[in-house]
Amino acid sequence: GRMQKRVRGRMQERMQENSKKMIHKTQNMKYQNITARLLPASTLKSRIQVLFKNSFTRHLFVTLLIGNSLVSHALTPTDAQIEQFKQLSPAQQQALGRQYGIDLGAIKGESSAQPNLNQNIEAQPRQSITWPSENAIESNANLPGEKTKVTGPKPTEVPLKQFGYGLFENAPTSFMPATDIPIPSEYVLGPGDNIIVQLYGKENASHAFTVNREGQIQFPELGPVSVAGLTFFDLKEMISTTVEKQMIGVKASVTMGELRSIRIFVLGEAKQPGSYTVNSLSTMTNALFSSGGISKIGSLRNIQLKRTGKLITTLDLYQLLLKGDTSGDARLLPGDVIFIPPIGATVGVSGEVRRPAIYELKTENRAEQIIKLAGGYLPTAFPQASRIERINRRGERTLVDVDLTQTAGKKLVVQDADVMQVFSVLETMEGVVQLEGHVERPGGFAWREGLRFTQIIRSADELLPNPDLNSAIIVREKQPTRQISVELFSPARAFADPKSEADPVLQTRDKIIIFNYKTDRAETLTEIVEQLTVQASKTLRRQVVSVNGYVRFPGDYPLVPGMDARQLIKLAGGLTDRAFSLGAEITRYNFSDAQQQSILHIQVNLSNTAVELLTAEDRLHIQRIPNWIGTETVVLEGEITFPGKYTIQRGETLSQVLMRAGGLNQYAHPGAAVFTRAGLRKLEEERLKELSERLSSDIAAANIEQQDAETKIALRDAEQLLENLKDVKPMGRMVINIPQLLDNPGPHDIVLKHGDMLRIPRFRQSVTVVGEVQFSTSHIFEDKLNAFDYVERSGGTTQKADKKRIYVVKADGSVYLPEKSNWFNRKANAIEPGDTVVVPMDADRIKPLTLWTSVSQIFYQIGLGAAAVASF
Repeated sequence: GRMQKRVRGRMQERMQENSKKMIHKTQNMKYQNITARLLPASTLKSRIQVLFKNSFTRHLFVTLLIGNSLVSHALTPTDAQIEQFKQLSPAQQQALGRQYGIDLGAIKGESSAQPNLNQNIEAQPRQSITWPSENAIESNANLPGEKTKVTGPKPTEVPLKQFGYGLFENAPTSFMPATDIPIPSEYVLGPGDNIIVQLYGKENASHAFTVNREGQIQFPELGPVSVAGLTFFDLKEMISTTVEKQMIGVKASVTMGELRSIRIFVLGEAKQPGSYTVNSLSTMTNALFSSGGISKIGSLRNIQLKRTGKLITTLDLYQLLLKGDTSGDARLLPGDVIFIPPIGATVGVSGEVRRPAIYELKTENRAEQIIKLAGGYLPTAFPQASRIERINRRGERTLVDVDLTQTAGKKLVVQDADVMQVFSVLETMEGVVQLEGHVERPGGFAWREGLRFTQIIRSADELLPNPDLNSAIIVREKQPTRQISVELFSPARAFADPKSEADPVLQTRDKIIIFNYKTDRAETLTEIVEQLTVQASKTLRRQVVSVNGYVRFPGDYPLVPGMDARQLIKLAGGLTDRAFSLGAEITRYNFSDAQQQSILHIQVNLSNTAVELLTAEDRLHIQRIPNWIGTETVVLEGEITFPGKYTIQRGETLSQVLMRAGGLNQYAHPGAAVFTRAGLRKLEEERLKELSERLSSDIAAANIEQQDAETKIALRDAEQLLENLKDVKPMGRMVINIPQLLDNPGPHDIVLKHGDMLRIPRFRQSVTVVGEVQFSTSHIFEDKLNAFDYVERSGGTTQKADKKRIYVVKADGSVYLPEKSNWFNRKANAIEPGDTVVVPMDADRIKPLTLWTSVSQIFYQIGLGAAAVASF
């Protein structure tokens, strides 16, 4: 709150002045963005870095980033803007706080992490091939072997990465060489080095010396000895000679102890330029790793080592990466400067080379040298059809065709920002016949003149089990358009009569497809059908026909010249067992010269010798056998003479099937029969699901609203009701009266359907009481008791019970409401063995819910399910 008030007052005072300065800087950056495609990546990066190295510009950028956003939002900083402020360094936060009077103490959870302002600003060298517009394509003159390709297929964009910079990924934050490696003879000693001298002979002693700032060691009995500037080889010679001369009978062995640390500088385009302390054995590459490596705009090929202002050597990391040559990796001395200049000219190589990437050029300027940098060609390369994407002298993108197998192409001079693409050989195979489908050995076979099908597959033994020998196809390309056509043949006839007309002669690039009776061949031929559709035009209709109805694989199929309805049926796998084999119907679409469409329906007799030939886009419909119903069964269970599954015919009734099953036995309880139907079960399942979802939704809505005591009680009861409803399984029960059906089948008989089930339970002497009673249980039937008597025997009703709506589910599934005073109607409403008395919950208790009017339906479903289960 305090931060916002102070920002509002001070931000308006400085906004106008800062905006003018930012507009000037923005115009410069806009100019750089426009000219970026004409500038080398290194130049663009350098300009942007110079811009952001300026403290005023960086401060202004952060100020306007927060300030402009605050003004546009009525000077109220958002959480995201505050988080941006927190991510500034402490120094930047304090400077901005002093400028605008921001209370840093009001911002909690300060972070010292600096935002990476260069993350999206860093200009990367071009890393992908982009296709130029036709208007921008222009030939470059005066270049040998160049030819601009104005038209052609658009190449796929291939992302390219700069080569070599991955060496510094995951670089360690510090690098210290191993201390147990041998010291080279040319190692130059300096202050801080440790020297160990072992004396032996007349006198045995071991001394450890540290070179002091004057470059001396204090040797006992010899005094100060100057060693700074000596190589390790000269040091050993000097100490050994001095000891032998001044200490008679004593010899010396000299080794190095802990080495000194030296301070060097890594400057230029390093990721983290600055001063670093490294081991005195460190080399240039060790220092580069210590500094985090080289940025993407830094050169890998011209890394300079400077000593006292003079250039000592240069390091080309490509020699290390490509050849493993470390001869240029010079050892460092105190005060050395490793300077990384901006990247030089670059060339990208993509396509069929071993190492596609963007490469920095040094002495390489010929196409063959660039290919060598990329590791050479892949075996699949076709260098004759290579291409260079180039920016010409007018700043326009152009293409240059190059044959890299010819001398002129190999010696072609490359330019900065060129992208060389090496294409692959064609995917299609010449002189080959392809075999696909239900075969043991799919793939390509060498083609020769006069090659026939049986010379590739000699017999059905070379096919997988259960092949379709009646119909197979050959997909053939027409030259030079490469449009496809389809031919149909019978493998069975070809095997039976090789080298005859039934054995087709193959052409190069033919594709043979063998089918089986399991895989959907309409899906297999989808790609071929789509290609035939693409080939269609105003003058050539779509060479596709379709078949539907009772065939194995209905769908769209290629139209073969001379194909009739019988051949299309074979191609679709043949007729099914329900198909009407004598006739079919063809729907044909005709177009007159006046561009009018007409539809014809042609009846076809499949038993005739001559059958109607098919034309493009015909639709063949195979009809079903009249009155076909297939195999339909019903199940009889329980106390039946011969229970089991019975096959029925259309129109057969329950009494007829019971007669076939021998009727009921002496233990049967026909009044408690349970008859279920699959269709009713599905409807009941949907109804139960609907009731459950509605009740769940109503409970959820009521939980959101403010609840009083009555509503809370109603919700608990509704939740219990929902749990009980989930336990009810849909049965699809139909109420039937088996005794009446057996006595007089006519008006009470039932026409059976597939999936019907009849269960006749054994006679039961119990009456069940369920619902809101103290103890739900079954009781022995007594003739003098009514429904309310059985409720009292179950402990009476609970407080939740609705005593006015107690109902009885009869053993046959019918439901009635008993009356307390049934003096004159006692016989009609009498309780019988197998009946179930249901005491529902009081619906008025859950009236606060909008679903309370449907509660009675839920009670009925619960009670009916409980009664049906009890009858089993």
